Amino acid sequence: MELEKAKAIARDLVYKLTPGVNRIIIAGSIRRRKPEVGDIELLVIPRANYLDEILDALMMQGIVAMRLNKRGYRVYGPRNKLMVHLPSGIGVDIFSTTDECWWVALAIRTGPRESNIAIANAALRKGWALRAYGAGFGTPRGIIQCKSERDVFELVGIPYKEPWERGNSR
Repeated sequence: MELEKAKAIARDLVYKLTPGVNRIIIAGSIRRRKPEVGDIELLVIPRANYLDEILDALMMQGIVAMRLNKRGYRVYGPRNKLMVHLPSGIGVDIFSTTDECWWVALAIRTGPRESNIAIANAALRKGWALRAYGAGFGTPRGIIQCKSERDVFELVGIPYKEPWERGNSR
């Protein structure tokens, strides 16, 4: 789907989901400004059960539906919700995180894949482990928490790039 059309759908979903979250951002290829978008990725910090209530209402209205992953399983849990925007047919992936883990989740969910691999490999070279669902890096001395998206890159020695400078793979 063309970027501008996907962005409009994503913005509408953000508007609809905002009452159910403490924080929300459009991530993935839209955030990277990829001209053609394969899906919409939203990163959220949910507000209690309100996000699920809003998604239930959107499903009843025929705006979104659950979709299956590549293995044929439904993924709709506390961390990841794979949906489809019914009017357009585009996939919508909703990833939940916490305030503490926000910056790592934002970097990972923005991608692209090659960027995530580079971060993980750079961490390994330092004897660290990227905690993709955590607050930062596991080191022999404990966790180093990332305080910004820039930290995710720079703590392992990779120069920070804006999302649209990171490449255009899915």
